[in-house]
Amino acid sequence: MHSRPHEPQTVDRLLDNPRWPHPYEELAVYLGELPGAEVVTAKRSAYQLVVVNGHIVLPWRYGPSGAVSMRDVPPGRGFGRLARELIARYAPPQPLPGPQLPLVRDIMDEREVAALCAELAKVHPKPQLVLAGYAGSADHGLLRACLGVPGTTASGTLAWRHADDLPLPAPAIPRPRRMQFP
Repeated sequence: MHSRPHEPQTVDRLLDNPRWPHPYEELAVYLGELPGAEVVTAKRSAYQLVVVNGHIVLPWRYGPSGAVSMRDVPPGRGFGRLARELIARYAPPQPLPGPQLPLVRDIMDEREVAALCAELAKVHPKPQLVLAGYAGSADHGLLRACLGVPGTTASGTLAWRHADDLPLPAPAIPRPRRMQFP
């Protein structure tokens, strides 16, 4: 974010990039040890998805502010290549809402998504998709977390079939470490 201090950054790209591996790693760390959980990843991939009791948990940053719940944000905005592919394969068939920005051609990302989808195809029975939405920024950290299941409305558009806010633990301020000298 501060690689060029003379150029002010107005967009928080760190948490907004769908290929940023941290949200996938966090889900794998916290959910991977649950009974019935399986961590699915492709070799040398940034993506790690957790399948818990037949549900693929996909992290999705839906916004920078905790004032808005994921229920109030239509699904689809900010979806990367992996999210678009998983929705096409594991959610009810429907078009993505509104015009989607075309994705930049990225051969490495396309290979990773294809390899991860090949690994997910080995999971039986066929899992369903659950979005683990979060609002956060580099300055303020995690502000809100939600779980949502995308579905279709009567008109055939993508909407939330079910969405719930998750409780967040109280923020903890780490105690300063004491230096120990030999």
